[in-house]
Amino acid sequence: MNKFRKSLSFQISLITILSYLVMAVVIVVVVYSRFETRMILDYTRMAEGVTQLMANAYDTTKTDEYIEKNFSLQEYKDLNKYYYTLKDNYPDIYYMYVYRFEDPTSPTATVIIDLDQEYTDNPPQDSIDWIGDTYEVDEPFASELEAMISGKHPIVHTVHTQDNEYLLSFVRPILDSEGNYVCSACVDFSMDFLHQQDVNFMFRLMSILGVMILIILFFTLRWISIKVTTPLDSISHCIDGFVYETEADRFNNVNNLEALNIPQDNEIGKVFNSFVANMKESLFYMSNYNKAKDEIVDKEKEIKEISIMTYVDGLTQAKNKAAYLKADEELQQGIANGKTDIGILMVDVNDLKYVNDTFGHEAGDKYLQGCCKILCDIYKRSPVFRIGGDEFLVVLQSADYSKRAKLYQETKNCFTKAHNDTEREPWERYSASIGMAIYQDGDTVGDIVKRADKAMYDHKMAYKKQNGSYR
Repeated sequence: MNKFRKSLSFQISLITILSYLVMAVVIVVVVYSRFETRMILDYTRMAEGVTQLMANAYDTTKTDEYIEKNFSLQEYKDLNKYYYTLKDNYPDIYYMYVYRFEDPTSPTATVIIDLDQEYTDNPPQDSIDWIGDTYEVDEPFASELEAMISGKHPIVHTVHTQDNEYLLSFVRPILDSEGNYVCSACVDFSMDFLHQQDVNFMFRLMSILGVMILIILFFTLRWISIKVTTPLDSISHCIDGFVYETEADRFNNVNNLEALNIPQDNEIGKVFNSFVANMKESLFYMSNYNKAKDEIVDKEKEIKEISIMTYVDGLTQAKNKAAYLKADEELQQGIANGKTDIGILMVDVNDLKYVNDTFGHEAGDKYLQGCCKILCDIYKRSPVFRIGGDEFLVVLQSADYSKRAKLYQETKNCFTKAHNDTEREPWERYSASIGMAIYQDGDTVGDIVKRADKAMYDHKMAYKKQNGSYR
């Protein structure tokens, strides 16, 4: 499955599909945005016409009489009926009403006409008691009362009501014959209804677009398969079966390639021909390749063995002083480049002279090897160097550096436990003094080593004070 995902055929198909999907999403988003903007503009133009008709039919001299007498006044009934007729002729209108907005310092409005029920010539009294009531004006219209009362131009906003309705509200000033503000003709359109229309439109658009894209995508992928992916898959599959063990295998590789039916009329065919030609030309040189390769491998092996011998201590198999000098240069270069996670552990083997003098140098060698093994077992991720006869140095790295305090205590405990184990042979009661230091601002590698050596010396003095000295 992972190999298939990495194949060029899969990637080309995936990129093609994603490209069409991105294109479809972009088209849908752009069209949706354009459609919604156009719908708002259409509703705004509709509101301009309706409110103009409302203003033309409104008698500006009878506002107070409309409020006071309302349905007991025939002219109010006729005006109310006319407004209902307008609303019926414009079914997209959600609310239609006439309010008189008051002083800008007091954001309130008085109800004159409000078509919030089914039309009737004689509505019950409890349904018209609200005529003449005063309501507090909400934002954003509250901030524009001065402009609304001045009667300069209509105001349009999208608003969220307290009943969680989302409306497009259009407010036109109704002016008297002298151009003074009297009241405002208002209509609301439901943005929720508008959005539902948008959704229905987008669903139809996406359905049509989806079918078209599927058809185009099918033929596109088919063409890509014939011209690109199938030839590439054939070449790739053939190459996967190549064998290079013998010269006959290599001739067979070329024959298998030439047997492929690769179209020659495009760039893939040209590249394929060049590849086959290069394969043929290389056959002559390949006959001597394995021999040359074997010689190189043998030389590299010899060089590697010599290199290992140069930098490995023959007795303990730890890295030797030469390896440490090389590591010292690398550490110093690291400090110059800003590396600060550097730690040094200095180790001095205790009682080596006693073991050599008492049990012989063969026992002393085993003693050194045992001490080195303890260090290597604990500091698995860090290089251990033997820099002197009985001196070791560890360059703390990776997790050994981050856990240095824990490992430091573990090392001390391990040597202490071995030294105190009286059931062991004397040359197996390993003991060593250790000291650790880490990089501080301005340090060189030598500074770190000096502090670690000082800590090791203090540890050795404490050991001698407790156990005596055989040196």
